[in-house]
Amino acid sequence: MTMDLERRLERLEAVESVRAAFTGYVQFTDAGLVEELLHLFDPEAELVAMNEPPGTGGEVRLRGRAEIEKHYRALPFGWFRHHATNTSIDVSDDARHAELSSYFLTSFPGGVQGGLYEMQFQVDSSGGWRIRSVHIASSWGWGAAGTGFHYFDQLGDNTLRGGRSVMWGRTIAPAKGATEG
Repeated sequence: MTMDLERRLERLEAVESVRAAFTGYVQFTDAGLVEELLHLFDPEAELVAMNEPPGTGGEVRLRGRAEIEKHYRALPFGWFRHHATNTSIDVSDDARHAELSSYFLTSFPGGVQGGLYEMQFQVDSSGGWRIRSVHIASSWGWGAAGTGFHYFDQLGDNTLRGGRSVMWGRTIAPAKGATEG
């Protein structure tokens, strides 16, 4: 096998590993499996959630697993279900860093909301893919009368790339502050 083909195969395998980690993130969140969810995060990961709690216009900024754990343990598990689609993933040439964007829909009693996940992943020292950062922009939705939900005017409001998806083959640089595995 040529080096070019080996490198391309390594990147494609990385895409599938990142997709599996992202799927785990969505499924573990819905199932309330906080330990499994936290294992997906790099110890120094960052989480930014715009319009959190949903529909309030608030913002959450957390750094490190301990802060992220408090956030997820406080969620009302069983009250919501997440659905992700149009997932795009790009992997760095060295197959050690990746970016992901994915639309999401969250259904819950009395309403539905959606927006965009934007994530950065990196390979850790054991070879596993960990979430380095997650940016969640809840940009649209509706609730039953009287819920007082507020959403952004445009899909791209408060997103990292103005609502544009990650594109395969775009050379990415390691995330700011990312450490090599």
